[in-house]
Amino acid sequence: MAADSYVLGIDIGTSGVKALVVDRGGAVVARGAAGLPAPVAVGNRREQDANLWWAAAIGAIHHAVRELRAAGGAGEAIVAVAVDATSGTVVPVDKTLRPLCPGLMYNDGRAVAEASRLNEIGATTLDRLGYRFNASFGLAKILWLHQQEPRVMENASLVLHQSDYLTARLADLTPADGAILTDESNSLKSGYDILDRRWPDYLSDAGIDAGKLPGVAAIGAPIGKVGRNMAAELGLSPDCEIVGGMSDGTAACAASGARRVGDMNTTLGTTVVWKTITSQLVKDAAGRLYSHRHPGGAFLPGGAGNAGGEGIRRFAAGDATDAGARLGRLAAALTPGAPSGAITYPLPAPGERFPFVDSDFAPFTTAGPEDEGALYRSCLEGVACIERWGYEVAAELGAECGGEVWTAGKGAEIDPWMQIRADTLGRPVCRAAHPESGFGSALVAAMNSWFGGSWEETVAQMNRETFRCEPDASRRQAYEDMYGRFRAICEERRGAGEASREEAAGAAKLPSKEGQG
Repeated sequence: MAADSYVLGIDIGTSGVKALVVDRGGAVVARGAAGLPAPVAVGNRREQDANLWWAAAIGAIHHAVRELRAAGGAGEAIVAVAVDATSGTVVPVDKTLRPLCPGLMYNDGRAVAEASRLNEIGATTLDRLGYRFNASFGLAKILWLHQQEPRVMENASLVLHQSDYLTARLADLTPADGAILTDESNSLKSGYDILDRRWPDYLSDAGIDAGKLPGVAAIGAPIGKVGRNMAAELGLSPDCEIVGGMSDGTAACAASGARRVGDMNTTLGTTVVWKTITSQLVKDAAGRLYSHRHPGGAFLPGGAGNAGGEGIRRFAAGDATDAGARLGRLAAALTPGAPSGAITYPLPAPGERFPFVDSDFAPFTTAGPEDEGALYRSCLEGVACIERWGYEVAAELGAECGGEVWTAGKGAEIDPWMQIRADTLGRPVCRAAHPESGFGSALVAAMNSWFGGSWEETVAQMNRETFRCEPDASRRQAYEDMYGRFRAICEERRGAGEASREEAAGAAKLPSKEGQG
């Protein structure tokens, strides 16, 4: 392999698409980005035109290739590309690959009844796989399309995940060609059985035609090549391999530096996402955790909560027009040290899904509004407590959580927060050179192209640790006390909320005065 060859990682996020060109040493030699408009949001409906995904991807790739050329490289030297995308986002397409309706986004919440039905019909398989469907899962949305948009599904040749739609466009393939594949990560929320590695039989019992789902390849496995016309348009080689990608959360974990069984990854973005690398499948009867396959072949149980960056913004900046600048100033003034003394659970709105499930749990803080620095710090401490709680839940379920915590997402850039988290977790918190989903996709693109399919070798050669925080022993007891108070207050508030719900339910069952007698 020539020393000047590259791989391309493409990350499709909520607000835009990023493209990273990476060399064999793990250096990002070129970048491109293009924005996306916010999805249409009406009630619990979240939709976006799939053509926008493609337009943004084209823009990001063009930008990256131009930057590569300006640095003395060539787009034709990119040997492989992988795509990650939002998990559970789906779009039905006809035989020409034309989207038949807007894409149903990862956070579309219409398929509640469909998820419940799938949990009943697929109970035996789901018990074996250790998770339950909710409305955000792709299969629940697919069943919703079957039931609510039957004409769309009658005309659909395939229902694709967001990443599949892009890789098909890159390969100049249509369903009529019969060769469109997805990957084991994006297919998980569409019901794919990661143990037997096939679409399960209960799909037909639910009224879903498995023939309208793409074939599935392992993460990193070849799924096609860039089409000749597309290669000419983008300045790539028609020999450029397209490989199976991942969900964006799995890609962030891949980029984070976590690599061994026992290592953990926390992505700090709009919300908090947990991942742990385990040797065995981890099951959770409560449905909080579900397991992906790790690019290296192990299992990757994880979950996502509702607290995180958006909740921090709500508490620390509110509706201020300069919210971003205000948060930046607060982050710049942050220093390691003792806990703030306040307890905050920074949710953007009522409702939590991990480390516990409570649709009515309300955000709260004991901090006063007069000290915005202390309030901001207590928000970060609150997220650190939630992070620790999540890993304790995972460990109770059997996940091997004895390693290091590797971090990704926007929050990973705040060094003092890294120290707060290390002190709260009581273990090292580490950051790699490029803890972002697009870099994780680039690593997967490199795995088979350069390193014979070895994930360990890929990460060893391309992913470097750049920052590490060890717990400060002098603050250990103070942070233990803070965590104990945090858990106690949460339990009190959850208990009060449960009592209120039971009281309301009881009152609802009482006959009205007019109805008595």
